[in-house]
Amino acid sequence: MNFTVIDWAIVGVYLAASVSVGLIGKRYVGKISHYLVAGRELGLYLGIATLAATEIGTITFMYNAELGYKYGFAAFAAAMISGVVMIIVGRTGFVISRFRELKLMTVPEYFEIKYSRGLRIVTGVLVALGGILNMGVFLKIEGEFLTIVSGINTRHIVVVMTVILLLELAYTVLGGMVSVVITDFIQYVLLSVATILVSLYAVYHAGWGNIVAKVSTVMGNAGFDPIANPKFGIIFLVWQILLWFSVHTCWQTTAMRMFSTKSPETSKRVMTWTGFIFLGRGVLPMLWGIAALTLYGTGLLTSGVPAPVVNGQTLAPIDAMPAMLANILGPGIRGIVVAGMLAATMSVNSSYLLGWSAVISQDVIMPLRRVLGKGPLSSRTQIFVNRVANLFVSLFLMFWGLYYTPPGAVYLYLNVTGTIFLAGAFVCVIGGLYWRRSNVVGGYAAMLAGAAGAIIPFFFLHWSENITGFAAFGLAASGLVVGSLLGRQKVAVEQLASTD
Repeated sequence: MNFTVIDWAIVGVYLAASVSVGLIGKRYVGKISHYLVAGRELGLYLGIATLAATEIGTITFMYNAELGYKYGFAAFAAAMISGVVMIIVGRTGFVISRFRELKLMTVPEYFEIKYSRGLRIVTGVLVALGGILNMGVFLKIEGEFLTIVSGINTRHIVVVMTVILLLELAYTVLGGMVSVVITDFIQYVLLSVATILVSLYAVYHAGWGNIVAKVSTVMGNAGFDPIANPKFGIIFLVWQILLWFSVHTCWQTTAMRMFSTKSPETSKRVMTWTGFIFLGRGVLPMLWGIAALTLYGTGLLTSGVPAPVVNGQTLAPIDAMPAMLANILGPGIRGIVVAGMLAATMSVNSSYLLGWSAVISQDVIMPLRRVLGKGPLSSRTQIFVNRVANLFVSLFLMFWGLYYTPPGAVYLYLNVTGTIFLAGAFVCVIGGLYWRRSNVVGGYAAMLAGAAGAIIPFFFLHWSENITGFAAFGLAASGLVVGSLLGRQKVAVEQLASTD
């Protein structure tokens, strides 16, 4: 057991305070807009804190550290792209301003406004599928971090993460976005402190000169140049640019923060300033992974790099960073860091639970009711439906998240599962907002082609993540263009026939 009494005390106080504060949010939930978008009252500073906390979790630190361990400084390219694209989206208001003006609560809601109710339902299904599969690996990876750093026996990982999930579920189900935003602010402060502490400790113990020398020795130029690295290359960089433009505009949990702001101008400022945080969000954990490679990369080669050996035990590259922290952090500091990572875990998971359950309830169940000729539900009933959807998403995560092991680097798995809906959604949104000829036929073609382009090559044909992601966006764009042109011709023929 690595934890001391003081470490457990710090973690216990944090958990009790976070859940207690989160439960307070329930008293401010009166209607569905409060539950899903916090009444659209988020200002600049709270907006930055909640958006940053939503997209920075233990899973974020783990997969970025794994990228750093396996690919060195070349991995920084992915982090830089995510931050720079976010700043560009914020400065220009690309998509997000138009979305906020429409007063949406979910991304698929736009598809009914522009295209059709049927396409909204299809999009809702794909968004929920891709998002839940994406979130599916969170619990297991986060559990590995907690058990390694604290020293809890790995046999207890299921129990540990079940307890964490239930705590997140308690205030998310009851208080919705209000509770999530309140807890996000506290969690953001704590995870920021933890991030700074870990960065200082990692560089101090590994030594900057040793870090650079290790990458140079093990990887050569491929450890510094993403184009020269065989895992990355030009196709990877183009895919990452497309992916991050789609994430920052159409990813449900990110978009919900933009929908929750006071105005379109506020959403632009929130996105811009959070973009600078995103630069560190990727680079710093990658640096921790490189430090772990420097200190413990002494085992037999695996995936082109030496396996980490810590205290005589050979680990997977993704476990190198938490094993390093267990060794270099002292009592008290270890508790603060784990509390910070728990804060990150709870902020991300609660936001994702709310985001995907909102899509299931608002974009699948509610539109299906209207298709069947049933009337709208009251806000109180909609909130209840959202809570039930939240519970079902949590049950799925309990089983899938703790037992499924993703192939390859976790970061790339998350990218591909997100692409299942992001490729089509991004293309449809861009077409809907900026191309007047886009229509419902093109929308269906884009969504289905993008999803097929991500699912079939990766899960069945076992193509590389880079080719899969690039192909999905290409197929989605082709589907929108070809489908919209064919659909328009069909409309023209029908109009001509009716005239005759």
